[in-house]
Amino acid sequence: MRLSTAAGLLASALVLTFALPSTAGAADGSDPADPAAQTKDAEAALAEAEAALAGATSGATDGAAESHRDVTLAMRDLFVAKHALRGADRADAESLLLRPTTPPDDPTDPRDIYYGEGADLQTQCAATFCLHWVEEGEHAATADFASTAFATIADVAGAYTAAGFRAPLPDAGQEGGTRTDFYLGDLDQYGALGFCRSDADGPVVGSAWYGYCAFDNDYASSPWLDPTSLLQITVAHEYFHAVQFAYDAEDDGWLMESTATAMEDELYDDVNDNAFFLNYGQMGDPEAFGFPLAGPSTPLDAFDLNAYGNWGFWRYLTEQHPDETAGIPNLVREVWETLDTTRRPNPVFSLRALDKVLAARGTSTPREYVAFAAANQHPADVYDEAIEQSYPTAPNTMETVQLSRKVRTAKRTATVDHLTSATGAVLPFAGSRALKVRVDLGDPSVVRAAVTVHRLDGTTTTSYVPTHRKGKGSVTVPFAASKVSSVEVTLANGSTRMVDCGASSQFACGGFGADDGLVVGVRFQAVG
Repeated sequence: MRLSTAAGLLASALVLTFALPSTAGAADGSDPADPAAQTKDAEAALAEAEAALAGATSGATDGAAESHRDVTLAMRDLFVAKHALRGADRADAESLLLRPTTPPDDPTDPRDIYYGEGADLQTQCAATFCLHWVEEGEHAATADFASTAFATIADVAGAYTAAGFRAPLPDAGQEGGTRTDFYLGDLDQYGALGFCRSDADGPVVGSAWYGYCAFDNDYASSPWLDPTSLLQITVAHEYFHAVQFAYDAEDDGWLMESTATAMEDELYDDVNDNAFFLNYGQMGDPEAFGFPLAGPSTPLDAFDLNAYGNWGFWRYLTEQHPDETAGIPNLVREVWETLDTTRRPNPVFSLRALDKVLAARGTSTPREYVAFAAANQHPADVYDEAIEQSYPTAPNTMETVQLSRKVRTAKRTATVDHLTSATGAVLPFAGSRALKVRVDLGDPSVVRAAVTVHRLDGTTTTSYVPTHRKGKGSVTVPFAASKVSSVEVTLANGSTRMVDCGASSQFACGGFGADDGLVVGVRFQAVG
């Protein structure tokens, strides 16, 4: 779902939603769930979807505000799991997934869009898609807005096709024949700008599903963007969900939302609405912004508003690996192609796909992740649009060290879970010349260290600490108080190893990080 920034502001103190894990866990080699477990998961998915459509929220915990639910991913979990439901629950699930044109069996049907019995449906079709709308009633759209929406969908479809992405899969022959259907309706009442889902009884092939999508009928209530701009980024986002479904609709939610949010800025670079969501990701400061799960201490693959904010990870990677097709970076497409389930059974899930794509480019996830974590401490020096779009700066999570002539050494330790980092600063003193940074990282195959020198003239230089096989190493950097304002050390756990896939966690593959809770240390010594 493309979440509105207004809804994001209202959710700024939300607690994490534990979403139904994707079936990537089973693909990873874990035993398929027994029927009772499948039914339990499906019932949870149904409850989550009902709450999402009702605009409901779960109870707050420890005084935190109530929890955000993502409509597209809640519905994805439901259409994947509904086969395990029976009786009234199955009927309720089918009802939630009905298209806006399908009459409900129950007049209290809680769908977000239903045009109503006898609605005068308007339709305009291109070769690969059709747009549907009504011009009367609650979900009415004007002919002019529908024309703009149709042209926008065509532009987005053309851009993704030119970049080499797979087109959405043909559906079962609903309003537009087998073309992908898009609808307009009043979604603003749910805090949403758009959604994409499937009404199929099962995947077309592998874990690939066809989908249909919907967009708001006017985008007129936004105080921060004009309707056309909101329409553009929403179509870019939701259409990309339909593209994802054509590779693997059952993969991890963090990947689906973070890459869809990243694609908004690739297609409509002048809009930049997604820069706001960086506050929810690893660049965000939970104390300054009020979202407790923002910042570098929450794993990159956590799924909730974090996923929207962590589109910045893809921006970092694509700026470091800038090769493009038709103006769109290839790296994101390569990840989804690595997840493709349509040709053969595919055991790969999100983090493994990332590993494979980066390895093919001569790098690795731990190497890129530590550089990303360090970059977030001084984004203006790294990201092309950081200054223009006011990217946030990730907070330091280790206590600042002030060395002196008398106190020339200090130690710090941090506990880092998978795909999290910890950063601390060291301040020079009059007469200091150089700083030796020693690290003890334990497992250097997953944990890396970066050292950034911040100069008084505003420039920075980042180096990486070489380590031997036991994870110990050192580097010496400038530390003269006449030239250096501070030295920052970032300790980053770039592990992508997961265990217990399918165990109902909110992380990749529905599992848990195999390398969580690693204790790492750093020792600072003023020398010279």
